[in-house]
Amino acid sequence: MRSMLVKMVLGCSLSLVFFFPNIALSSSGETTGTDRVIVEITDKEGNKETKSIPVDEVQPKSTFRISSSMRDQINILQPDYIRTIDMAQTTDKYTKSWSVNRVGTEWMKSKIASNDEEVIVAVIDTGIDYTHSFLRERMIDGYDFVDNDSDPMDEHFHGTHVAGIIVESTTANIKIMPIRALNHSGNGYDSNIAKGIHFAVDNGASIVNMSFQGNEYSEHLAQAIDYALSKNVLVVVSSGNLSDDTANYYPASEEKILVVSATDQTDQIASFSNTGHSIDISAPGVSVVSSVPGEKYAALHGTSMAAPYVSGVAAMLMLEAPTSSIKEIEKTLKTYVDDKGVTNWDPLYGEGILNVSNYKKYSLISSAVSASDYINLPEHSNVPLDKKWTILFNQVFSDDSTIAVKLYTENYEIPIKLTPNLANKKIMVAPIENYQANTDYLLEIQVKNGDKYLMRFTTK
Repeated sequence: MRSMLVKMVLGCSLSLVFFFPNIALSSSGETTGTDRVIVEITDKEGNKETKSIPVDEVQPKSTFRISSSMRDQINILQPDYIRTIDMAQTTDKYTKSWSVNRVGTEWMKSKIASNDEEVIVAVIDTGIDYTHSFLRERMIDGYDFVDNDSDPMDEHFHGTHVAGIIVESTTANIKIMPIRALNHSGNGYDSNIAKGIHFAVDNGASIVNMSFQGNEYSEHLAQAIDYALSKNVLVVVSSGNLSDDTANYYPASEEKILVVSATDQTDQIASFSNTGHSIDISAPGVSVVSSVPGEKYAALHGTSMAAPYVSGVAAMLMLEAPTSSIKEIEKTLKTYVDDKGVTNWDPLYGEGILNVSNYKKYSLISSAVSASDYINLPEHSNVPLDKKWTILFNQVFSDDSTIAVKLYTENYEIPIKLTPNLANKKIMVAPIENYQANTDYLLEIQVKNGDKYLMRFTTK
């Protein structure tokens, strides 16, 4: 009778146990930096589901190793790491931030043609106070992946501040999608952030702004970012606030996305800003005034404040060029910068500090290229910054005034140096100063009483 009872109890136990591979635990019994793991559950029909569960549910002290042919199998993918934001002060009164003028968004907004199109920026953060009078006209439906409901109200303040920067920096047809993936303490699991990315992409967002960081690389989060990029959704992230190398943080170390460092009122890199090889561009991140919950405003510091300036400008570029790829938008963004630090790209400022104060809807390049009375020559890309052009002719000219040559970029004519060699039927053309990196140029050639030519080229 006793032997029979043992078999029955053991049989019941086996029917409740799944197969769990080992996972490394710290001395406290938790995975490093988190108390949850991301697992893939496969049922007996072969259907797979990815979930986040507490680590103590997948590795009890004693685990039976049994066949999973008749039961669900759980495969541990990775720890469910936690991303976080930093804290800052608040103030009750709204005043226009210095950073708006530094970035030049008021000028850009004045040059954006009004139309019926909309661009959606998803703010994956602590949620947003969508009732705030500064924001509510710009809000669209979002989601709360912390509480798993459709009410992404901000129980912190960070996400509301980030959203306010985008709202102030953009025209009325840039909409904000609030996605709550970080809790009231400013911390959030990768699993919820990844869900937020998928939700944003699947519900029409063109840009995802993520102003948070974590120490560990996350394959799960990287796959979600790849999903966004595959759908032509731009991902903008802050570099982090620990005066460290972005290589030590994620997603700041991800080179496939736009990573933003922070500058101060003197155009210096903020003392707290992370920098490194992944930095693409910089923007103001010190004493930036924006909205916080409860009809209040705050002057906050952080690379979290720099990233939404880039997201906002990118959204307006998309409004103007809705068929552009995210690579084209990124390239255009990097032309509207003030180059600081060493010439061209550097690991502090990236390509430079974002500045769209010279933005105009119709550039000389655009209008010239569309002219029907010009002959368009083949375009060139990856042109060296010190390139000299040689213009060859099929006849000898006695007077170099017969040939008129001009060089343009965006809305400006660039000073050039011409070196005629008319006896050999050619003219050498070079700018007085080197070209800017990642910039479109137009070379215009007019022959007196003859043809007119245009050649477009882009620098490295």
